[in-house]
This record gives sequence, C-alpha cells and structure tokens, in this order.
Amino acid sequence: DVAGSARALVHHFETQGTPVMIGGGELAFTLLGVDFNPDSGDVRFLIMDPHYVGPDDLAQIHPKWVGWKSADSPTHLGTKLFSSDKFYNLCLPQRPSSI
Repeated sequence: DVAGSARALVHHFETQGTPVMIGGGELAFTLLGVDFNPDSGDVRFLIMDPHYVGPDDLAQIHPKWVGWKSADSPTHLGTKLFSSDKFYNLCLPQRPSSI
C-alpha cells in the first residue's frame, strides 16, 4: 500500500531528497515529493511519468504527466495511480554519507 507508506516516504525526502522510482501493475512513475497531513491521513504524491513523448508544451505535460495526484487519481491508461490489488516496487536511492 503506497499511500500507507506516506510517513516513510516523507522521511526519505527529508533525509535523502532523492526521487523515488515506483513500478507496479502495468505502470512506472517517478515520485518527486509527498504531501502528507498527519491529522487527516490525506496524502498526495508529486508524480512525474517518465513515458511522456511530445513537445515541450506545459499545457500538455501538466497536470497529466507531472502533477500532484492522490492514490486513486486516473493515469493516462485510465487506471488508478495506485491500486490496492497491485504490488509496487519502490527504489529509494540513498546519497553517499560523505556528501
């Protein structure tokens, strides 16, 4: 459950600051940030879909290919961003400790 991992993802961005690669079902995304409300449990994800091919036209790119989305936001394939019946792999790159 990606939404259930919101606290861990916030911690990753606070301590590492690196993008998170996510793959699951038939989709793959890059996670650039998390907006988590600890009081309500609401979470939104700053998602970049690396599969966009087209002109550098912000109107075409945002919000479909880059933007803040909830777990049930529709993807370009018409599926939910994160489905509860799918398994997702998350790659959380770590910065070297000397930096």
